[in-house]
Amino acid sequence: MFKEAIINKMSMKAIITMCVSVGVMCSCTNSNDNIAESLYSQASEQYQSGNYQQSVALLDSLKNNYKDDIDILKKGLYLRVLNQEGLIKDEIASNDSLISVLESENMELSGSFKYIKLKDMVEGYYIHKSIADKAGDDNRSTVEPRIDEADMFYIVSYLKGNSVSHTSVALSSAAGEVSSKTVAYDKSRNYRYNSDGIAYESITFTNQECDTLGYFVANNNSSNVKLTFKGKKQYTVKLEPKMIKAINETYRFATNKNRGKSAIKNKMFLEQKLQLAQKQIEQTKASLQQ
Repeated sequence: MFKEAIINKMSMKAIITMCVSVGVMCSCTNSNDNIAESLYSQASEQYQSGNYQQSVALLDSLKNNYKDDIDILKKGLYLRVLNQEGLIKDEIASNDSLISVLESENMELSGSFKYIKLKDMVEGYYIHKSIADKAGDDNRSTVEPRIDEADMFYIVSYLKGNSVSHTSVALSSAAGEVSSKTVAYDKSRNYRYNSDGIAYESITFTNQECDTLGYFVANNNSSNVKLTFKGKKQYTVKLEPKMIKAINETYRFATNKNRGKSAIKNKMFLEQKLQLAQKQIEQTKASLQQ
């Protein structure tokens, strides 16, 4: 009898322990549910406020920490695709704004350029009207900025009266100095000749070889820019203010044109992404209602 009492007492203790454990588990479950609901509510509030990135971050936390709560994860998935739609719409608005700004600037700049194509030329080019009267004239020492038919900025250098055998050029001001890439003497893009004892040199630099020069002028507001021809020797001249302006506006115009092309392509891409996101919204909504 004494033994049975001990057994009963132990059984009762085990039952009490088990009940306490179950109670704790229930309490933990309720606590977890409350935290998960709170995270979802916060994510929903951020979405309603247009803070899509913050909302997604909260949903990531919900997904990573409460993987067993299927119902709330379903709701979270639906909210996630709604956020994705919002993010894409924001991108579209930003991209449309960029297109509008570029179109406005290009409309203003286009009036400052002239198209030139001579009979012996395979392709023509655009040149700033302020320097168009001397386009292709090698009877001087300067650089001539142009835009090709693919809307790429490039430069032609001209050096008269100094046999430098230049293969590159550099621009400098109080802001520093930048150089073009080197173009080896090939009697084609880099050619030289003498006429009546006067040396003439010229190089056509592609966009990849001289983009740094255009960027330098366009991003450093200086009226005192020096041009240096670099080769076996060096020769430096001061650029005329109208040439500095021509380089600046030619580079900006070419850059804007290419940015505009990219923005239009991006617009098409974003519209496709939006359609896909909206399709996912309908699919996720239907899954939520099942």
